[in-house]
Amino acid sequence: MYETADVDAIATITELRADTASVIEHAQKTNHGIMIQKNNQPEAVLISWEMYKRLKEEVDLQDLV
Repeated sequence: MYETADVDAIATITELRADTASVIEHAQKTNHGIMIQKNNQPEAVLISWEMYKRLKEEVDLQDLV
């Protein structure tokens, strides 16, 4: 996992598979999103449960679909 200027952190699918606990711990400690890449393309963002709950209070996620 590494930090970048454009996103909080990036982890590859390989890193996520190999060290899931560490990637999740990073998301929990920093309360920032971690972009998950597959084949050098962004696929998902991992955020802590607390961050998810805060976002859900602010935004109706159904409006984004």
